[in-house]
Amino acid sequence: MFIVFFAFIFILGFVDEGVCLLLALLIHECGHIAAALALGFKVEKLSLQPLGGYLYLDQMLEVQPQSESRVALAGPMANLIALAAVMALVKYTEQSNFVAYFIRANLALMIFNLLPALPLDGGRVLRSRLTGWFSYYRATEIVIACGYVCGGLLLVFGAFTAFQANLNPTIFAAGVFLLYNAYVEKKQLLIPVIRYVLGRQKSLHGGKLMAAQVLVATPEDKVNEVLKHIRPQKYYQVSVLNKEQKISGTLTEHQLLRQIMAGTGQRTLLDVVEGERED
Repeated sequence: MFIVFFAFIFILGFVDEGVCLLLALLIHECGHIAAALALGFKVEKLSLQPLGGYLYLDQMLEVQPQSESRVALAGPMANLIALAAVMALVKYTEQSNFVAYFIRANLALMIFNLLPALPLDGGRVLRSRLTGWFSYYRATEIVIACGYVCGGLLLVFGAFTAFQANLNPTIFAAGVFLLYNAYVEKKQLLIPVIRYVLGRQKSLHGGKLMAAQVLVATPEDKVNEVLKHIRPQKYYQVSVLNKEQKISGTLTEHQLLRQIMAGTGQRTLLDVVEGERED
């Protein structure tokens, strides 16, 4: 998608604009990398997308909402610094179209990535803040809904500018990008939750203490539903009631995760408890 997007931009004749956008994108990702390294993370890989990228780190940022916000905001901040530096230097040099395109590219990329949609930086910051009030699953649902709204509004704005004889293919690409990612996130909504629990399991293996939270579940509750209630900085144990409303057994979130990984997430919690007892 990265290669196709920029090839399309160059074919349409927007060569200078495409080069400036590419430079702004590299500056943006360097900001993320610098922040991740400063916080003690190890960058294993960078996956570039047309209007952003994804860092693969040795730890899951989602498990540490504060660190996730800092790394996410570092990208737009890098664009802001580059923008300010160029605007300061322009006072002492003759401004060219290339400089204007560079300023515009950094400004556009900064604003775009602050939109409250996944996988953008604004969406990650919003989700990290929402996990203070909602479960990780519910917070992701809210940000996905914001992604649909932002993508739709960008398409409307792109159509409006096109009718004004000011066609900008980047706006349409950004709208489609957000709508596509919102659709993918919606279809695979439990996957981020599973990755989140796996990342937290790794943190526990590192010897970190974590507060525990007890949930009480009815016999009909299913494994998938429980994971939707998980919130940051707490480890969950589920007390499962039987039909007589007595506690039949207790399950940890990692026992539930094993059921998910085995493809049996639709089992009732009571069935899982009885199965664990037999084992």
